[in-house]
Amino acid sequence: MKRSSVRARIRQLCCLGLPAEMLMVPLLPALRELVPSDLAGFVWVDARGSVRNIYAESLPPPELAPGLHDISGDGFEIALRASILACAESPDEIATTRVDGAAGDHVLCALARTNAGALGQLRLYRHVEHGPFGPRDRADLASVMHYVAQAVAERGAPSPGDPLALAYEDSDEEAMIVADCGGTIHFASDKGLQLLLLATTRDIQPQMLRASVNEGATRAIKTLCARLTSGAGDVAPPVLTLDSIWGRFVIRGYRLSDGHRGEARIGLRVRRQVPMILRFVEAMGHQPLSPQQREIALQIALGRSNHEISARMGVSPNTVAYHIKQLFLRLNVHTRTEAIEKIAWET
Repeated sequence: MKRSSVRARIRQLCCLGLPAEMLMVPLLPALRELVPSDLAGFVWVDARGSVRNIYAESLPPPELAPGLHDISGDGFEIALRASILACAESPDEIATTRVDGAAGDHVLCALARTNAGALGQLRLYRHVEHGPFGPRDRADLASVMHYVAQAVAERGAPSPGDPLALAYEDSDEEAMIVADCGGTIHFASDKGLQLLLLATTRDIQPQMLRASVNEGATRAIKTLCARLTSGAGDVAPPVLTLDSIWGRFVIRGYRLSDGHRGEARIGLRVRRQVPMILRFVEAMGHQPLSPQQREIALQIALGRSNHEISARMGVSPNTVAYHIKQLFLRLNVHTRTEAIEKIAWET
């Protein structure tokens, strides 16, 4: 896909007004598509440069992965402050570094900030065998960082007029976990532990990544175990739905073995759900639409009227009506609903 199309998708994602934590699910892969890299993460910081929150496509992030139990949160924050300072001293507010340890991955760091100060740091990782980041990578990342900063700064939430932002659908992220009724996990993949952490934790700190399970996860496991016990004759597995700043998580419980008290084994199937508007933005990239038509389609999907679209885009209502007509012709549809369905479900 052309870089211009990827940039347009990044801009549209960042302007949706959704919580930045939720946006990271589609935003980080889009940024890796713009700047070829193997992994991405974002670290939120406060005014003093201390870590407020961490999200990475793979938890723990590479800096904390080697010798995790020997790494203190203070050590991570010292290294983070150094990289933030390096970004702040660079004209484009971007810096390169390396991950300590045998892997030695290359890291491209970019500061997300407003006039009020730094909000956090975007981190792109590239395996050492793929070579370091170059000037083109820096330029491409710099071209979209103001959108990323805008998304992080806005603590938005979908309004009642945003149907696709309020509706959730299953993502591809799913994992199985085996635990006992006492809340102890006996088997889980890295993805399973990540999803359970995101489902039950709002703010992720470096030291939290040392534990296999937190208090919120233990409560969720015990709740599902209790439902399994009380509904022994039920055909359908019990379901626990947890809403988090990271998305919506649906956890289903299955009885794997009987036992006394904490000895019984249960299986947990964890799946993340995301607002449908995120898939809509992704799907628009597969339609032969002009930039104006994509912008109009997104505004329609968000439930906005012609006058609202006119005000947001800074064009006249007649211009909006013209672009909507051209959009309908391109998609071979006659109504707004048909246009949304054509883009979202026929790609």
